Parts: sequence; C-alpha cells; structure tokens
Amino acid sequence: MQITRLVLTNFRNYERLAWAPQSSLVVLTGENGAGKTNLLEALSLLSPGRGLRGASNGQIQRHDGGAWGVVAKLSSTSAPTLDLATGVDPGNSARRVFRVNDTPIRNQTEAASYFASTWLTPQMDRLFTDPASGRRRFLDRLVLALDANHARESAAHERAVTQRNRLLATRPDQHAWLDGIEDSIARHAIALTASRLALTEAMNCAPLEDGTGFPVARLRLVCELAEALSAQPALAVEDGLRAGLKASRRGDAERGSTSLGAHRADLLLEDARSGRPASVSSSGQQKAMLVHAILNHAALTSQRFGAKPVILLDEPMNHLDALRREALLRFLRENRITAFMTGTDREQFATLGDAAEYRRVDAGRLLD
Repeated sequence: MQITRLVLTNFRNYERLAWAPQSSLVVLTGENGAGKTNLLEALSLLSPGRGLRGASNGQIQRHDGGAWGVVAKLSSTSAPTLDLATGVDPGNSARRVFRVNDTPIRNQTEAASYFASTWLTPQMDRLFTDPASGRRRFLDRLVLALDANHARESAAHERAVTQRNRLLATRPDQHAWLDGIEDSIARHAIALTASRLALTEAMNCAPLEDGTGFPVARLRLVCELAEALSAQPALAVEDGLRAGLKASRRGDAERGSTSLGAHRADLLLEDARSGRPASVSSSGQQKAMLVHAILNHAALTSQRFGAKPVILLDEPMNHLDALRREALLRFLRENRITAFMTGTDREQFATLGDAAEYRRVDAGRLLD
C-alpha cells in the first residue's frame, strides 16, 4: 500500500496541506512542535479508533479553524486506487465519519478493510511500566490489521461493560436486564479473546533468526479467558464467563467495576532466545522488542493479504544503538515497506539514501 496524495484541512497546526509523497519511505525532520507528529497522527486516523494520540475531535481541531478532515489517495498492487477520507461530522462535533470515494461508510470499522496502520511513539517507551490498558490497545491495533471485525467487537464489549457497571450502581435488582447485558459481554469477550489469541500464536511462529536484525520477541496473552479457550470449546468458555459475571454482581457493585471479561487481559513480551521479559529489560532492549513486534506483524499481514500495513514511527531512533538503527532502516528499505518516520536530524536516516523522501517540517508547512 502506498499513499500517493494526502490532504489535511484544519488539522492541528495545519490550516491546509496538499502533499503527494514521492516514495514509500518518508522522513520528516524539524524542530519540536513543528508538526511532524501531527502528520503521523493524521495518517493513523485513517484507521478506526482515535489515532496514535487517542485525541478527541476538539483536540484535533485547529484553533479558530473550521471542521477538520484528512483525505488520502491509496494505491496498491492488489486493489484499485481509492480515496479514503475521515473527519469530524458536521452535524455532531463529537463524532468522526469516514468516506470511501466520496461515499459514506456506515460503520467506521469498515475502514479497516481499506487501510491498516500501526505505530511506535516515544510515549510507548513506557509501555511496560504503564497500566495494562496501554498494552491491550497496542495488541488490539495489531489484531485489527488482520481482523476488520475486531474494532466492532471491542466497542460492543466496552459498551456492555459500561452499561453493566452503571446498572449495578443504580438498579442492581434488574436481574433480567443484567442477564441480557452479561450475555452480550460474554459473547463479545470470547470473540475478542479468540482474535487476540490467534494473532499472538501466529506472530510467535517467527524463527529465532528472522532477518530483521532485532531480537525476536515472543508475545504472551495473560488472560484467564485465553487459557480457557486453549483447553475448552468456545461455547463452554462463554457459558462459564456468563455464570461468573452473574455470581460476581454483588462484589462488582461494591467495587464499581466488572471483574471478569476481555478488558482484564494483559500482553507480555519477552526475548525469545533468553526468555527475559521486557518488563525487566533495559529501555534499549524494550524498544528493540517493540520494533521486532511491529516488523514481524508487517510480515504476517503481508503473508495473509499480500499488503503490509503502513508503519508510523515517531522518533524511532530513541533508545536504539547504532547497529539496531541500521538494521531497522535496512529492513524497511529492502522489504519495500511504506513507512513515515520523524526525527530531528536527517543524518540519522542516511542508510536509506535516495530510497526515501526527505521533507523538513516548519510551523505546519512542508519544505524541501
């Protein structure tokens, strides 16, 4: 997949930008605050979800500007060229809408079938010290590239859990209503967990030496539901979760939260050769494992669908030594991956040579 044209309107510090990238590898350099990460965020919003910053429409909107929008022309060897657009709904400023070739998409999860992206940002350097929710989001983005229904299942599960918490706090005697909500939680939780489990198992098939130049990372899904699915039929696990939710109503009402479900899962990474977990590794080792996971995922997606996801790398050289910086850039170039990268110094990307397009960003403008 290649982005041959990108148009931004009233997006962050961009009033208007029309750009035709000339390469599948793009390096954006400039001072802090110039708008480099804003461009990556715009691309990330072409996929379902809230993008690499998790921002609301109000935060994305350019100050004193009109409605924000992002339009990209996508070209692929396996599909016709198309225009994919997203932006704020003119009739509801809290809602985001998608259009394909100027035709509205009824459900934004359908956008996943047209565009897949994954990313690494400096904030993700804390992924293994922050709460499990960040690691789940990271895993779910990887799953979404292979399963377009995953976002729909995730949103439905989240809504059902929120409804159950609210009902337990306000009307805990509504047993029939709770039965229906818990049935929904159980169905969506099993679907979510099955997709997560399939992704981790597929990625863990990577050999110890896979040509990326990075230590091979193994993913481990820490989840009672995943353990149960490995030993029992899905319907039996679903019935067990439904019964567990019913039995935990009193305790969950006191805690104000739902103690069972796919939202309790965690993701662990470890070095495949040494078995060392990322959580006790150095920042450089953690970053290397994350980079490997991203590259491994791109290879898996290509095997499944014949097209790799677009990779967005914000300050990717942070915490990587010289050898691993070289390995990352060489892998991207040799495997013809579409990647947009940011940095403060163009020389960090010299390995790419003339295979990349280099643009300097200054106050919401792209310069040569």
